[in-house]
Amino acid sequence: MALKTPNTSPDSGPQTAPDSKRLAILLAALIATAPFAIDTYLPAIPAMAADFGTPTHAVEVSISTFLIGFAFGQLIGGPLSDRIGRRPVAMVGLVIYIITSAIITGVESATALNVMRFIQAIGGGFALVVVGASVRDLYDGKEAARMFALIAVIMMIAPLAAPTVGSILLVWFNWQAIFVLLVVYGSVMLVIVGFKMPETTKLRPRYAGPARRVWWTYLEVLRTRKAVGFMLTHTGASAVMFSFLTDSPFMYIDFFGVAPSQFPYLFGANIAIIVLCNRLNNPLLRRMELHQILKIGVGIQLCAVIGLFLAINVFEPSLYSVVPLIMFSVGMIGLTAPNATASFMQYFPHIGGTATALMGTIQFATGAVAGMVIGHFHDGTLLPVTISMLGFGIFANVMVHFVAEAKPTDIASELREETARHATR
Repeated sequence: MALKTPNTSPDSGPQTAPDSKRLAILLAALIATAPFAIDTYLPAIPAMAADFGTPTHAVEVSISTFLIGFAFGQLIGGPLSDRIGRRPVAMVGLVIYIITSAIITGVESATALNVMRFIQAIGGGFALVVVGASVRDLYDGKEAARMFALIAVIMMIAPLAAPTVGSILLVWFNWQAIFVLLVVYGSVMLVIVGFKMPETTKLRPRYAGPARRVWWTYLEVLRTRKAVGFMLTHTGASAVMFSFLTDSPFMYIDFFGVAPSQFPYLFGANIAIIVLCNRLNNPLLRRMELHQILKIGVGIQLCAVIGLFLAINVFEPSLYSVVPLIMFSVGMIGLTAPNATASFMQYFPHIGGTATALMGTIQFATGAVAGMVIGHFHDGTLLPVTISMLGFGIFANVMVHFVAEAKPTDIASELREETARHATR
């Protein structure tokens, strides 16, 4: 993979670029703090509701609460990481994550759970935002998309295994054991990040403006309309997934009567498609541009969401028809996420942390709002969640076709590189 020219300023000294595969594993493990925090406790939500003496949806709100905190953490952590570095921000986030996970083991109400999940998610947002920013420090264009895809493939182990791990802990212990696991995982990551994570801001020009102007860089991002189109495309495609994620325990366990022990298998089917799409991304990048692959991904997602809406609301809903359609509705995120993110980040070489933070903030805030709206209009059917998924699927397609536009200079550069490669063969 082609790396950027290292920053060799006097205060930093010559820096050696880290090994891409080892870095991908480290960043994937760091970003996995989020799916571990969300997916491990999904099978336990009904048990937690019973323990608190509240309806299931009162505990499901904690998913949206987590997403809001996650967005807020990225909003703060992104500019800070541009200013003081990626590693310190990640370590502070992990400390918050560990402490709040420990406190959650002792909460006795849904309200207390929601408060602590919000604070826990702020720490998780600090940790997550440095991942995209670190990749942007090191890679451009298609190389960045390949790195995002590689990170995603490794990271998918977490959401694939998390519900199963949660179910096992629930059978042998209780729901509190799930959050003990998060304490352990966060502590391990804190040690790894402290000793093994490279400070990638030394490998690119550091933001040199006054500290008070760091926050104004958000306006620079928002004023770049063509880039914002990619950000909103990713937001819409992700909101399809978050809509399902919020209502998945009700959909499978309550509506279709699936046993909690079987829930991880149905959930894992979505992850299988995400991994498959990630693996397909690299060969597609040899033949197509980032934005072309993105359009294919959101197009397939929209077709699957339309089919899901009809299968549930027009015809007699059945797991045999619903599960495959959900697999492709959710699974296409494996194709859309790396290409939308790389296309967006190409526009912001010197403020990668801020750009990543804004993208993550809008993505997770939208997912949180979607979850809350679904909960508010919940009527014992799957109509609210399927309307949400359909609406966001349409939104993503509108954004990618009518607002987003690939950065011309980077496309030309990629074409020149490809031509040079063929000429030397």
